[in-house]
Amino acid sequence: MDFRFRPPSSTALALLTLPQAQGGPETAWRSLYAGLFDVGVDAPLGAKGDFVARSTGNFILSETDSPRLRLVRSSETIRRGGAEGFAIHVQISGTVAGTIGDKTVECRAGDVFFLDLLQTLDLQITPGEKSAAAVALWIPRRRMLASIDDENALHGFVVRRDSPAAALIGGSLRLFAQQAGKLTAKEMDALADGVAELAVKSIAPLLPRTGGVDGGKPLASFVTIRHHIDQTLRSPALGVETLATTFGLSRASLYRLFEPVGGVASYIRKSRLNRAYQDIVAAEYSNRRIGPIAYRLGFKNLSAFNRLFKETYGVSPKEARERAIHGFAGAPPSAEPGEATSLGLWLARLSAVSMGENVCSRSPADSGQATAVDSPPPNINYQDGSGFV
Repeated sequence: MDFRFRPPSSTALALLTLPQAQGGPETAWRSLYAGLFDVGVDAPLGAKGDFVARSTGNFILSETDSPRLRLVRSSETIRRGGAEGFAIHVQISGTVAGTIGDKTVECRAGDVFFLDLLQTLDLQITPGEKSAAAVALWIPRRRMLASIDDENALHGFVVRRDSPAAALIGGSLRLFAQQAGKLTAKEMDALADGVAELAVKSIAPLLPRTGGVDGGKPLASFVTIRHHIDQTLRSPALGVETLATTFGLSRASLYRLFEPVGGVASYIRKSRLNRAYQDIVAAEYSNRRIGPIAYRLGFKNLSAFNRLFKETYGVSPKEARERAIHGFAGAPPSAEPGEATSLGLWLARLSAVSMGENVCSRSPADSGQATAVDSPPPNINYQDGSGFV
């Protein structure tokens, strides 16, 4: 397979294209979407199609020229994959039809639709005269949740091509894609953030309310609990029992809310690891030892932490810090330089280091300012062990 990949820096964009797979077009598309969609092919593909995506580590912009494909994102795929952001998608030619969550949709050329990667879909892509072309902007979950009131409103929301909002959003995405090859990572981040904000503001008056009977948000939505977790990652008491008590939920209800991301404990562990990554690569923490950073986030065992870190990001904590010093910390790198990757893996790593994980925005107590933990606590275990609270 021939995925072309360049790690993002302050000036260059990472580039991902459709692989040259020995199994033909079907294998190429399955490889490209591995970890994101299960790909179904009803008949031999007449045309291969094409794909290109560019990433800054904070946003991904993709252009797709797709043959006839069925894309399925099941609960199991969501649990396995790790991607949890949103996508704004404009259809340029062909049609996309099926179910997005509990909605039945049919999108034609000019329509704009939104996807939440923590929810399911089953879509059939049907080419027009030649193929089904589309542009999509893939956005970290935190970025979108900063601009919307109801996290459940976007998935499957369609803006029809004859509406001013579709013309504005679709036109912006198409122009963005036309200029993407000329942009630096910094320029692309700024434009992507602006397009995301433009899209959310444009559809705000059109969005349905999916909260309680009074139209308000649920008292204990996934995003509410997630925000609480993110604010208390350093607390040793953070866990299922504490969350259930704090939000007045049964353990079963809590598990159901977090089932799409692998459960409560898995989400907490991943969030702590994400915060550790951010602290390790942050310029203001470059003189801090890695052991105390890990310990303050509940990882009791440095060897186990190092293994988990490398399994997740493909590099050791020390290597991640060295990359940051040389300007490559925008997103975790691929497992091996030049290794074949997929859009699903890109999106999982985009989720792992979202823009909201910004150490500069934390409170002094959370920012790791000089404390006694600059030296490893006496009970930290640097041998094999469970590795986290």
